[in-house]
Amino acid sequence: MTIYFYAKTDNRLGLDRLRRTAALARELQKEHDVYFMTTEFRSATYAKRVLGIEKAVGIEDFRNIGTVCERGDVIVYDSDEHNESIHQEMIDYFGNFFRISYDPKDVPKEGEILISPYLVGANVINAILVDPHYFAAPQKDLRLFFYGDSDYERAMLTIAPQVSEFDLDLLEGFYFFLDMEEKLNKFFKNIYESEEYPAILPRASVCITHAPQSALEAAASGAKVIYFGADEEYAQLLGRAGILNMGIFDKSRLQEALLKVTAAKSAYIQKLGVAQCAQKLLASIETHK
Repeated sequence: MTIYFYAKTDNRLGLDRLRRTAALARELQKEHDVYFMTTEFRSATYAKRVLGIEKAVGIEDFRNIGTVCERGDVIVYDSDEHNESIHQEMIDYFGNFFRISYDPKDVPKEGEILISPYLVGANVINAILVDPHYFAAPQKDLRLFFYGDSDYERAMLTIAPQVSEFDLDLLEGFYFFLDMEEKLNKFFKNIYESEEYPAILPRASVCITHAPQSALEAAASGAKVIYFGADEEYAQLLGRAGILNMGIFDKSRLQEALLKVTAAKSAYIQKLGVAQCAQKLLASIETHK
């Protein structure tokens, strides 16, 4: 049996969907054939080279999923690109249609299984998708700043001068413009390339980030995590995980946050982890054969 995956990615959105979906794919590929699709080819390469996905390809448009899969296949889908009509067509096309959503207002559509950190009940798998790699944290020796995988508006050029006095290391984002390292270098102790992400993020004793999935991964590793942003889909989840949300970035807010932030609740994240999600997903496939 092949289990197909699709995650929406691009240079404006970053890799939050890819990171959470890849966590589940890595768990399932231990014993099953997994084929991973992303929106574009660069992120598919990143999935293979950095996130450990064995088979991945970029398909340019989510409507091309049907050219890779056949009717009756199993798919785990993480995107908001569909409309109601296409959503129903996908449910009808696939033998098992699993959809990942962190929107607290979302509910499962008839015929699909919704993977959600908020809901429990029929046609729902309650899970927080974080790769188990982050729970086995090495020695904590970094105070880390990770804006996110995408900075299309070059916000870091404004933020970096404000954090220079905090003695931070910077982890670059995957979609950062090529000239960003040169422009940011003087504001940080060290700058790590985006491909070092799985090794560097768990080393953070303090992690400051604009990326909600990365905030969860840092929290899983036992870091003190400060998130800045207004991602409505992750907001409740970050709060439950003990992640401090300082809202809009501001130097004085960061100073205050650093004084009061405490270690996040890694046990809460682990309790709803990918191993349990994978087991429930496979059980659902067996039920619907």
